[in-house]
Amino acid sequence: MNTIEQTIIKLKSSPLFYLFLSSRELFHTNFWCWLSTINKAETIKLFSSTTINDNKLDFKREYNQSNGEFKSKVDLYITNDDNKKIVIENKVKDFPTYEQLDRIKKSFGESDTELILATLFWRKEISFQRWKVVTYREISEAINPSKFKSNQYYLDLIADYKDFTLNLAYLSEQLDISDVYNFAISVNKELYAQLNDIKLWEGYQKLRASHLLLRFNKFNEYNATASYSINNQKATIDFLVEITNDYKIGISIEDNQYRKFITGPKHVQFSENLRVNDVLFSSSWMSARKNKMMSYAPNYKYQYEKIGVMNFDDLFKKINADISMMLERKEEIKNQIPS
Repeated sequence: MNTIEQTIIKLKSSPLFYLFLSSRELFHTNFWCWLSTINKAETIKLFSSTTINDNKLDFKREYNQSNGEFKSKVDLYITNDDNKKIVIENKVKDFPTYEQLDRIKKSFGESDTELILATLFWRKEISFQRWKVVTYREISEAINPSKFKSNQYYLDLIADYKDFTLNLAYLSEQLDISDVYNFAISVNKELYAQLNDIKLWEGYQKLRASHLLLRFNKFNEYNATASYSINNQKATIDFLVEITNDYKIGISIEDNQYRKFITGPKHVQFSENLRVNDVLFSSSWMSARKNKMMSYAPNYKYQYEKIGVMNFDDLFKKINADISMMLERKEEIKNQIPS
Protein backbone atom coordinates (compact mmCIF):
# COMPACT_ATOMS: atom_id res chain seq x y z
CA MET A 1 0.00 0.00 0.00
CA ASN A 2 1.51 3.36 -1.03
CA THR A 3 1.46 6.52 1.06
CA ILE A 4 -1.36 8.14 -0.95
CA GLU A 5 -3.60 5.14 -0.23
CA GLN A 6 -2.68 5.28 3.47
CA THR A 7 -3.52 9.00 3.63
CA ILE A 8 -6.83 8.43 1.86
CA ILE A 9 -7.76 5.78 4.44
CA LYS A 10 -7.05 8.30 7.22
CA LEU A 11 -9.17 10.96 5.51
CA LYS A 12 -12.10 8.59 5.01
CA SER A 13 -12.00 7.55 8.66
CA SER A 14 -13.16 11.03 9.72
CA PRO A 15 -16.87 11.97 9.48
CA LEU A 16 -15.66 15.44 8.48
CA PHE A 17 -14.52 13.98 5.16
CA TYR A 18 -18.11 13.30 4.10
CA LEU A 19 -19.12 16.86 4.96
CA PHE A 20 -16.08 18.15 3.10
CA LEU A 21 -17.21 16.40 -0.11
CA SER A 22 -20.34 18.55 -0.40
CA SER A 23 -18.49 21.85 -0.89
CA ARG A 24 -14.73 21.81 -0.47
CA GLU A 25 -13.96 25.49 0.11
CA LEU A 26 -17.23 26.47 1.77
CA PHE A 27 -16.87 23.61 4.25
CA HIS A 28 -13.61 25.04 5.59
CA THR A 29 -14.80 28.65 5.54
CA ASN A 30 -17.90 27.65 7.48
CA PHE A 31 -15.81 25.73 10.00
CA TRP A 32 -13.54 28.74 10.55
CA CYS A 33 -16.60 30.91 11.12
CA TRP A 34 -17.88 28.41 13.65
CA LEU A 35 -14.50 28.50 15.44
CA SER A 36 -14.86 32.28 15.65
CA THR A 37 -18.09 31.87 17.65
CA ILE A 38 -16.03 30.11 20.33
CA ASN A 39 -12.89 32.27 20.27
CA LYS A 40 -12.55 35.04 17.68
CA ALA A 41 -9.02 36.12 18.60
CA GLU A 42 -7.70 32.54 18.51
CA THR A 43 -9.35 31.96 15.13
CA ILE A 44 -7.62 35.00 13.65
CA LYS A 45 -4.26 33.63 14.82
CA LEU A 46 -4.70 30.69 12.45
CA PHE A 47 -4.17 33.10 9.56
CA SER A 48 -2.56 36.29 10.78
CA SER A 49 -0.03 37.54 13.32
CA THR A 50 -1.75 40.94 13.34
CA THR A 51 -2.86 42.05 16.79
CA ILE A 52 -6.52 42.91 16.50
CA ASN A 53 -8.74 44.07 19.35
CA ASP A 54 -11.83 42.09 20.27
CA ASN A 55 -14.00 45.22 19.94
CA LYS A 56 -17.01 43.95 18.00
CA LEU A 57 -15.04 41.55 15.86
CA ASP A 58 -17.17 40.52 12.91
CA PHE A 59 -16.66 37.51 10.61
CA LYS A 60 -18.53 37.66 7.29
CA ARG A 61 -18.68 34.82 4.77
CA GLU A 62 -18.89 35.38 1.00
CA TYR A 63 -18.56 39.12 1.41
CA ASN A 64 -19.17 41.43 -1.59
CA GLN A 65 -16.79 44.36 -1.97
CA SER A 66 -16.60 47.12 -4.57
CA ASN A 67 -14.33 50.06 -5.30
CA GLY A 68 -15.28 51.99 -8.43
CA GLU A 69 -15.22 49.58 -11.37
CA PHE A 70 -13.60 46.79 -9.34
CA LYS A 71 -15.91 44.26 -7.66
CA SER A 72 -15.18 41.01 -5.86
CA LYS A 73 -16.60 38.39 -3.55
CA VAL A 74 -14.24 37.12 -0.84
CA ASP A 75 -14.62 33.94 1.17
CA LEU A 76 -14.09 35.52 4.60
CA TYR A 77 -13.92 39.15 5.73
CA ILE A 78 -12.96 40.12 9.29
CA THR A 79 -13.38 43.61 10.76
CA ASN A 80 -13.55 45.33 14.14
CA ASP A 81 -14.40 48.74 15.59
CA ASP A 82 -10.81 49.98 15.07
CA ASN A 83 -11.33 49.60 11.30
CA LYS A 84 -8.92 46.67 11.09
CA LYS A 85 -9.66 44.57 8.02
CA ILE A 86 -8.56 41.06 7.11
CA VAL A 87 -9.55 39.38 3.85
CA ILE A 88 -9.21 35.60 3.46
CA GLU A 89 -9.51 34.02 0.03
CA ASN A 90 -9.76 30.25 0.37
CA LYS A 91 -8.48 27.87 -2.33
CA VAL A 92 -8.89 24.10 -2.06
CA LYS A 93 -9.46 22.80 -5.61
CA ASP A 94 -7.13 24.95 -7.71
CA PHE A 95 -4.63 27.79 -7.81
CA PRO A 96 -5.92 31.36 -7.93
CA THR A 97 -5.17 33.46 -11.00
CA TYR A 98 -3.21 36.69 -10.91
CA GLU A 99 -6.29 38.42 -12.34
CA GLN A 100 -8.59 37.12 -9.59
CA LEU A 101 -6.37 38.20 -6.71
CA ASP A 102 -5.57 41.53 -8.38
CA ARG A 103 -9.31 42.20 -8.75
CA ILE A 104 -9.86 41.49 -5.05
CA LYS A 105 -6.93 43.71 -4.12
CA LYS A 106 -8.22 46.60 -6.26
CA SER A 107 -11.76 46.20 -4.92
CA PHE A 108 -10.40 47.14 -1.46
CA GLY A 109 -8.50 50.15 -2.84
CA GLU A 110 -5.41 51.51 -1.14
CA SER A 111 -6.57 50.66 2.37
CA ASP A 112 -4.31 48.78 4.77
CA THR A 113 -6.49 45.66 4.46
CA GLU A 114 -4.50 42.50 5.16
CA LEU A 115 -4.89 40.11 2.22
CA ILE A 116 -4.47 36.42 3.01
CA LEU A 117 -4.58 33.49 0.60
CA ALA A 118 -5.42 30.26 2.43
CA THR A 119 -4.48 27.40 0.12
CA LEU A 120 -4.31 23.63 0.19
CA PHE A 121 -1.82 23.49 -2.72
CA TRP A 122 1.18 25.73 -3.17
CA ARG A 123 4.46 26.25 -5.01
CA LYS A 124 7.04 28.45 -3.29
CA GLU A 125 8.17 30.16 -6.50
CA ILE A 126 4.70 31.69 -7.01
CA SER A 127 3.99 35.07 -5.46
CA PHE A 128 1.16 37.60 -5.55
CA GLN A 129 1.81 41.23 -4.67
CA ARG A 130 0.46 42.22 -1.23
CA TRP A 131 -0.91 38.74 -0.55
CA LYS A 132 0.29 36.64 2.36
CA VAL A 133 0.07 32.89 1.74
CA VAL A 134 -1.03 30.53 4.52
CA THR A 135 -1.08 26.82 3.66
CA TYR A 136 -3.47 24.28 5.09
CA ARG A 137 -0.55 22.60 6.84
CA GLU A 138 0.23 25.90 8.59
CA ILE A 139 -3.44 26.33 9.53
CA SER A 140 -3.57 22.80 10.95
CA GLU A 141 -0.36 23.26 12.92
CA ALA A 142 -1.65 26.57 14.35
CA ILE A 143 -4.81 24.99 15.76
CA ASN A 144 -4.59 24.37 19.50
CA PRO A 145 -7.92 22.88 20.62
CA SER A 146 -7.26 23.74 24.28
CA LYS A 147 -7.25 27.46 23.36
CA PHE A 148 -10.90 27.15 22.33
CA LYS A 149 -12.22 26.71 25.85
CA SER A 150 -15.44 24.80 25.42
CA ASN A 151 -17.20 21.52 26.10
CA GLN A 152 -15.54 18.20 25.41
CA TYR A 153 -17.57 17.52 22.26
CA TYR A 154 -16.40 20.79 20.68
CA LEU A 155 -12.79 20.15 21.74
CA ASP A 156 -12.90 16.69 20.15
CA LEU A 157 -14.43 18.12 16.97
CA ILE A 158 -11.73 20.78 16.71
CA ALA A 159 -9.04 18.14 17.30
CA ASP A 160 -10.59 16.01 14.55
CA TYR A 161 -10.60 18.99 12.19
CA LYS A 162 -6.94 19.65 13.00
CA ASP A 163 -6.03 16.05 12.11
CA PHE A 164 -8.28 16.02 9.05
CA THR A 165 -6.75 19.24 7.70
CA LEU A 166 -3.24 17.93 8.31
CA ASN A 167 -4.05 14.75 6.36
CA LEU A 168 -5.46 16.86 3.51
CA ALA A 169 -2.24 18.88 3.50
CA TYR A 170 -0.18 15.68 3.58
CA LEU A 171 -2.11 14.31 0.61
CA SER A 172 -1.58 17.53 -1.35
CA GLU A 173 2.17 17.38 -0.64
CA GLN A 174 2.36 13.86 -2.09
CA LEU A 175 0.87 14.96 -5.42
CA ASP A 176 3.42 15.91 -8.05
CA ILE A 177 2.61 19.56 -8.77
CA SER A 178 5.53 20.10 -11.13
CA ASP A 179 6.07 22.06 -14.36
CA VAL A 180 5.24 18.96 -16.39
CA TYR A 181 2.16 17.99 -18.38
CA ASN A 182 1.74 14.60 -16.73
CA PHE A 183 -1.81 14.75 -15.40
CA ALA A 184 -3.72 13.13 -18.28
CA ILE A 185 -5.82 10.15 -17.21
CA SER A 186 -4.21 8.05 -19.92
CA VAL A 187 -0.77 8.34 -18.29
CA ASN A 188 -1.94 8.41 -14.67
CA LYS A 189 -4.55 5.68 -14.30
CA GLU A 190 -3.48 4.58 -10.81
CA LEU A 191 -3.67 8.10 -9.40
CA TYR A 192 -7.00 8.60 -11.17
CA ALA A 193 -8.42 5.53 -9.42
CA GLN A 194 -7.15 6.68 -6.03
CA LEU A 195 -8.35 10.29 -6.23
CA ASN A 196 -11.61 9.47 -7.98
CA ASP A 197 -12.44 7.11 -5.12
CA ILE A 198 -12.58 10.12 -2.78
CA LYS A 199 -14.09 12.50 -5.37
CA LEU A 200 -10.91 14.56 -5.65
CA TRP A 201 -9.84 13.71 -9.22
CA GLU A 202 -11.69 16.65 -10.81
CA GLY A 203 -10.24 18.94 -8.15
CA TYR A 204 -6.80 17.60 -9.04
CA GLN A 205 -7.48 18.32 -12.73
CA LYS A 206 -8.52 21.89 -11.88
CA LEU A 207 -5.41 22.31 -9.78
CA ARG A 208 -3.03 21.09 -12.46
CA ALA A 209 -4.76 22.99 -15.28
CA SER A 210 -4.84 26.24 -13.30
CA HIS A 211 -1.16 25.79 -12.42
CA LEU A 212 -0.31 25.23 -16.10
CA LEU A 213 -2.13 28.44 -17.07
CA LEU A 214 -0.46 30.34 -14.24
CA ARG A 215 2.92 29.30 -15.64
CA PHE A 216 1.87 29.95 -19.25
CA ASN A 217 1.10 33.54 -18.26
CA LYS A 218 4.84 34.29 -18.46
CA PHE A 219 5.29 32.52 -21.83
CA ASN A 220 2.22 33.86 -23.64
CA GLU A 221 4.08 35.53 -26.53
CA TYR A 222 1.02 36.27 -28.65
CA ASN A 223 -1.57 37.23 -26.01
CA ALA A 224 -3.70 34.18 -26.64
CA THR A 225 -6.78 33.93 -24.43
CA ALA A 226 -6.09 30.95 -22.17
CA SER A 227 -8.69 29.12 -20.06
CA TYR A 228 -9.66 25.66 -18.89
CA SER A 229 -12.76 23.59 -18.20
CA ILE A 230 -13.44 20.08 -16.94
CA ASN A 231 -15.13 17.69 -19.37
CA ASN A 232 -15.76 14.03 -18.56
CA GLN A 233 -13.28 14.29 -15.66
CA LYS A 234 -10.56 15.61 -17.98
CA ALA A 235 -9.05 19.09 -17.99
CA THR A 236 -9.55 20.80 -21.35
CA ILE A 237 -7.09 23.67 -21.72
CA ASP A 238 -7.76 26.18 -24.51
CA PHE A 239 -5.57 28.83 -26.12
CA LEU A 240 -7.77 31.04 -28.32
CA VAL A 241 -7.08 33.50 -31.13
CA GLU A 242 -9.98 35.59 -32.45
CA ILE A 243 -9.97 36.05 -36.23
CA THR A 244 -13.38 37.75 -36.60
CA ASN A 245 -16.21 38.66 -34.24
CA ASP A 246 -17.80 35.28 -34.94
CA TYR A 247 -14.87 32.93 -35.52
CA LYS A 248 -12.05 31.75 -33.29
CA ILE A 249 -9.16 29.38 -33.84
CA GLY A 250 -6.65 27.93 -31.42
CA ILE A 251 -4.98 25.09 -29.60
CA SER A 252 -6.72 22.81 -27.11
CA ILE A 253 -5.21 20.09 -24.93
CA GLU A 254 -7.33 17.32 -23.45
CA ASP A 255 -5.86 14.16 -21.97
CA ASN A 256 -3.32 12.93 -24.57
CA GLN A 257 -4.77 14.94 -27.47
CA TYR A 258 -3.18 18.14 -28.77
CA ARG A 259 -5.80 19.78 -30.98
CA LYS A 260 -5.99 22.52 -33.57
CA PHE A 261 -9.57 23.78 -33.66
CA ILE A 262 -12.01 26.34 -35.02
CA THR A 263 -15.36 27.60 -33.74
CA GLY A 264 -18.02 29.66 -35.45
CA PRO A 265 -21.56 29.67 -36.87
CA LYS A 266 -20.70 27.98 -40.21
CA HIS A 267 -18.13 25.73 -38.62
CA VAL A 268 -18.84 22.66 -40.75
CA GLN A 269 -18.17 24.35 -44.09
CA PHE A 270 -15.39 26.50 -42.62
CA SER A 271 -13.50 23.45 -41.30
CA GLU A 272 -14.02 21.61 -44.60
CA ASN A 273 -12.62 24.55 -46.57
CA LEU A 274 -9.59 24.65 -44.30
CA ARG A 275 -9.11 20.88 -44.56
CA VAL A 276 -9.30 20.44 -48.34
CA ASN A 277 -6.98 23.40 -48.85
CA ASP A 278 -4.50 22.25 -46.18
CA VAL A 279 -4.87 25.50 -44.26
CA LEU A 280 -4.68 24.89 -40.49
CA PHE A 281 -6.13 21.37 -40.98
CA SER A 282 -4.62 18.55 -43.00
CA SER A 283 -6.41 16.94 -45.96
CA SER A 284 -4.59 13.66 -45.26
CA TRP A 285 -5.44 13.47 -41.53
CA MET A 286 -7.69 10.67 -40.32
CA SER A 287 -8.67 9.52 -36.84
CA ALA A 288 -8.49 5.93 -35.63
CA ARG A 289 -12.17 5.63 -36.60
CA LYS A 290 -11.53 7.04 -40.09
CA ASN A 291 -12.99 10.48 -39.33
CA LYS A 292 -11.54 13.34 -41.37
CA MET A 293 -12.63 15.89 -38.74
CA MET A 294 -13.69 15.64 -35.10
CA SER A 295 -16.37 17.81 -33.53
CA TYR A 296 -18.09 18.99 -30.35
CA ALA A 297 -21.50 20.61 -30.13
CA PRO A 298 -22.47 23.25 -30.85
CA ASN A 299 -19.84 24.69 -33.23
CA TYR A 300 -16.41 23.17 -32.59
CA LYS A 301 -14.29 21.30 -35.18
CA TYR A 302 -10.79 19.93 -34.69
CA GLN A 303 -7.98 17.59 -35.66
CA TYR A 304 -5.48 16.27 -33.15
CA GLU A 305 -2.14 14.62 -32.61
CA LYS A 306 -1.21 12.44 -29.67
CA ILE A 307 1.14 13.83 -27.00
CA GLY A 308 2.67 12.19 -23.97
CA VAL A 309 4.37 13.60 -20.89
CA MET A 310 6.00 16.96 -21.69
CA ASN A 311 7.68 19.58 -19.57
CA PHE A 312 5.95 22.95 -19.66
CA ASP A 313 8.80 24.70 -21.48
CA ASP A 314 8.54 22.32 -24.45
CA LEU A 315 4.75 22.41 -24.42
CA PHE A 316 4.64 26.21 -24.34
CA LYS A 317 7.17 26.42 -27.21
CA LYS A 318 4.93 24.14 -29.27
CA ILE A 319 1.80 26.17 -28.44
CA ASN A 320 3.49 29.48 -29.24
CA ALA A 321 4.88 28.11 -32.52
CA ASP A 322 1.43 26.98 -33.64
CA ILE A 323 -0.22 30.25 -32.59
CA SER A 324 2.51 32.13 -34.45
CA MET A 325 1.70 30.08 -37.57
CA MET A 326 -2.01 30.84 -37.16
CA LEU A 327 -1.38 34.56 -36.87
CA GLU A 328 0.97 34.55 -39.88
CA ARG A 329 -1.73 32.81 -41.95
CA LYS A 330 -4.62 34.74 -40.41
CA GLU A 331 -5.78 36.32 -43.69
CA GLU A 332 -5.47 33.00 -45.51
CA ILE A 333 -7.55 31.35 -42.77
CA LYS A 334 -10.17 34.13 -42.88
CA ASN A 335 -10.50 33.65 -46.63
CA GLN A 336 -11.83 30.15 -45.96
CA ILE A 337 -14.82 31.43 -43.97
CA PRO A 338 -18.02 30.67 -45.93
CA SER A 339 -19.94 33.67 -47.22
